Amino acid sequence: MLRQYMLGSAFLGLLMVGAGIAPADAARPPHHRGYLPWQGGGFGPVYPADPSPGPQQAQIYDMAPAMGHAAFADAEFDNRWAELQVLIDRGRRDFQISAEYMSAQAEAGDAQEAYDAAVEAVLARLQNDSQYKNLIEKRTEEQVALTSTAADTGLRNIVAKEKLRYGSMVSQMEALALTNDATVQNARVRLVAADETLRLKEKQFESQLYNRPEISAARWQMESARANKAGADGYLHGAFITRADQLNLNFQNNSGNSVYLPGLNPYLRGYYGLGSF
Repeated sequence: MLRQYMLGSAFLGLLMVGAGIAPADAARPPHHRGYLPWQGGGFGPVYPADPSPGPQQAQIYDMAPAMGHAAFADAEFDNRWAELQVLIDRGRRDFQISAEYMSAQAEAGDAQEAYDAAVEAVLARLQNDSQYKNLIEKRTEEQVALTSTAADTGLRNIVAKEKLRYGSMVSQMEALALTNDATVQNARVRLVAADETLRLKEKQFESQLYNRPEISAARWQMESARANKAGADGYLHGAFITRADQLNLNFQNNSGNSVYLPGLNPYLRGYYGLGSF
């Protein structure tokens, strides 16, 4: 009996050697080949233990070129944007120290000082007007009475109204005196004109800033870098999908299921943390 068993085993071994099948391969299950997707533990797929993929193992897509291209495009856009901002700031500083702008700014400052001096002179003359002085005294008296009156009382409301009435009369006298003074009106016209001239120069500069050759060229480079960045991001998204499809194909071939590995479905929002696309 033992002799027959030994002869049978030897005969089976000869058949396997003749067929080119190693005994270890014959004992290996038809699926998995060391690929255990259920052992990922939520941290991505487990790659095959066998370094040489079998006929059912697809080549895993190399993400390094796409990721490197996207990182380079991002850095290039940031650099081009920063260069544009430097040129814009430099242009504005040059404009602010130009003779034309500084002259307009000095004229606006002188006009402001002349207007303030004219107003002060008129108000100083009003101090000698008896009616104006009487109104100032009345307003002051009502202010003192207001501070000494209890809150939320009818008397306090009456005092407050009187203070406002005297204050309004004082403001009317001041406005009338300023309106009737020729020096104040001339100073005001000069101030308005100087301010408008200064603002017009600033608006003209800003409207022509992006037409300067160096800024126009830098802006074109920034927009080109923006387009390259968008293309690199799209290429990276596609690379993630390709890699996910290949991993899913391996999963199907080795397990017989047609379910995407966790986190690898390109049709779900938040796929690989990249959002919808």
